[in-house]
Amino acid sequence: SGRCHGWHVPTIFGQILAGVILGPSCLNLILDPVQTETVGELGVFLILFSCGLEFSPTSFVKVWRVSVCGSLSIITLITVVFTACGSVFHISVYQSIFVALCLSFSSTALVIKFLNDDTGEDVMDLRNSMMGMLVLQDVEVSLIMGCLPLLAQHAPHNMLHSHAPVRKLHSIPRQDTEGDRGTVLFVLLFGILSILIVGVVGRRFLGPMVRMLHRPSTSEVNTLLPLSLCFGVTLLLAHLGVSMEVGCFVAGVIIKSMNKGEQTQHVIEPVRDVMSVVFFTTIGLHVYPLFVWSQITLIILLTLFVVSIKYLVCLLVLKPLTSELQRSVISAGLAQVSEFSFVLASRGRKLQLINREVYLIILSVTAASLILSPVIWKTSLIHTRNKKLEMPHVS
Repeated sequence: SGRCHGWHVPTIFGQILAGVILGPSCLNLILDPVQTETVGELGVFLILFSCGLEFSPTSFVKVWRVSVCGSLSIITLITVVFTACGSVFHISVYQSIFVALCLSFSSTALVIKFLNDDTGEDVMDLRNSMMGMLVLQDVEVSLIMGCLPLLAQHAPHNMLHSHAPVRKLHSIPRQDTEGDRGTVLFVLLFGILSILIVGVVGRRFLGPMVRMLHRPSTSEVNTLLPLSLCFGVTLLLAHLGVSMEVGCFVAGVIIKSMNKGEQTQHVIEPVRDVMSVVFFTTIGLHVYPLFVWSQITLIILLTLFVVSIKYLVCLLVLKPLTSELQRSVISAGLAQVSEFSFVLASRGRKLQLINREVYLIILSVTAASLILSPVIWKTSLIHTRNKKLEMPHVS
């Protein structure tokens, strides 16, 4: 990870590479991968908890038009395009939607690094709009993760035929569950109602505990207190039928609403970073370099296709919302695939929405897009700034 940071490459690659080296494809030093993956799941929960701590409804007032309309439209259009492409290759609608959702989101951590590394006035003007869109995408990720079990229940499984190339997917029929659309709708509405009730009640009764963050105390208490609030709200919502991922996000929003978001973020950040490193390392345990190398042409073509489609969709959606120069830079920043695709793909594989080969391809395309992202961002900034310099002469 340290070497990746020095090369200005996302440190996630170093963590995944460590998992590849320690995993069964190389040294095979991890004797119990199941326990390691269980610890890594805590990293997912704390990442979503941090997203809730950063979510502030008031910050969306100034940029709500770009944040809400832009983010929702981009995710919807990208999902539609990728699902349509999946139908061309005879992939089931459910699996196409899931893969499209994995590839639709953009990396919040990487964009924040871009914004922090460049202090130009043009970049600072875009900061609120881009952060608003990215935070809303993080909210959408938590909701989608909560809905994945419902998608898995109603989805026939598409598995790769053992003698077919990766790009050919064959459908294997599966017996439908007894749940129907009415049941799914009821579960969603009940989940939303449970979140609202827990949010209102939690804000009132958890207040005294949250206010303890202001009091001087030992480091152990300061660390355990927000974690206890996070997992307490999560378990409560889990008993009401709401996914634990959504519960973590709601716990963060509750604490943020009490103006304790920054203090809590500062306290849990070391624990979150350690657990997230474990999670991304466990992803490397499932990456097999020989498979990636055997499909390198497909992975490169898919990466270029995904990045191009995301860039063009962002340009189209942002056209009525921003100026020409602004939408070019924003589109370049959002063209990569989010590290949350690792989380979604991992959860989708456990729910049997995708098989191992598709899972590995998603990981590879995501990693390649993140590597390509700094080049796209710098190129867009240079082009935009040169165009700004030429505008006075043209006029």
